Amino acid sequence: MELKPLNKAELTALYYEEMVYDFPKSELKPLSGMLRLMDKGCYRPLLALIDGETVGYDILWLPQTGEGVLLEYLGILRGKRNHGLGGALLTKLKEEYSGMFGEVEAPDSPDPSENDLRRHRVGFYIRNGFRMLDYDCALFGVHFNCIYCGSETDDRKIEAAHRSVYANYFSPAHFECYIQLPLVPGEEVKPAPEWLEEVFSTPRIELGERTAETAAVYFQKVNNEIIRRTLPQKVKSVGEAVADFYITQRPDATSFGRTILVDGHYAGDVWCYGIHQGDGPDAMVSYCVFEPRLWGIGVATRALTLFLAEAAEKYALKTVGAFVYADHPASIRVLEKNGFRLVEEFTEDGMVSRFYQFDIPQEKA
Repeated sequence: MELKPLNKAELTALYYEEMVYDFPKSELKPLSGMLRLMDKGCYRPLLALIDGETVGYDILWLPQTGEGVLLEYLGILRGKRNHGLGGALLTKLKEEYSGMFGEVEAPDSPDPSENDLRRHRVGFYIRNGFRMLDYDCALFGVHFNCIYCGSETDDRKIEAAHRSVYANYFSPAHFECYIQLPLVPGEEVKPAPEWLEEVFSTPRIELGERTAETAAVYFQKVNNEIIRRTLPQKVKSVGEAVADFYITQRPDATSFGRTILVDGHYAGDVWCYGIHQGDGPDAMVSYCVFEPRLWGIGVATRALTLFLAEAAEKYALKTVGAFVYADHPASIRVLEKNGFRLVEEFTEDGMVSRFYQFDIPQEKA
């Protein structure tokens, strides 16, 4: 087995293709947090390959102290499970990293079958050389048992390294609100939302004018496999992209778009098309934030809110529709947060898609 480090684009693909299905929302940190940790140089996502074929993945969080490593996520691809690959992956990790500690959901669910599953997970790690630590923790309202594999026998030293991972990432106030490490025996788990990234400054999100130059930049930015997988592109060259832009500038144009600016920097586009063309919604809308570091922090949601207000007034729109792939939860959340409702789910060219519609509130006379 070989371990291959991932770059940010590859981690992004892994996140949406595998991790959102492998982990409950309460345990999965936002992609923006993972990318931020990669920028800090303390996050190491790895693919597990056998004879060049991907079979699984793991993500390690490296403490600033250099003592040990947090095994934050480990997964085997769907269709390849129950063949001993999880144990083989742990064996490979133990060869390359010493002093791994981790967290496994505690079996305290009101659902007995869920508790059996959690005990099975704990047993998997114990069978593969981990031991239970003498402390538990709670992260964002989720109770975890803590485990360790390595030569250190002093649980207080392991606990200190474990605690430092979160203490060196979050502010003291954020840590106090959402991290209980250790979770003192008898202490209640604090209610909390799913993993909440700390926002140190609120980005300024505005809409700007599209130009031939931004059309060319947009084509280059979205011309990658990750974005094409969720937002098919009809144009095949920069020249076609610029030509399409000039069509939108005609007096009889049936499409309209704006750039998305984050703190003054160009980060994506939002647009509508099919304006007042036949039956159905008055227009269709689409959007794309092409900077991965800005995913998962509300940029697309806010940009769409601003755009809907502007387009509705400009073109007297009463209804707006949107298509989205059913396996792209991030785009679905953007629509739902803006009041869109699911109208239809259908399969086209082997892909399950959804049609959403938003009825724009009309001012009473």
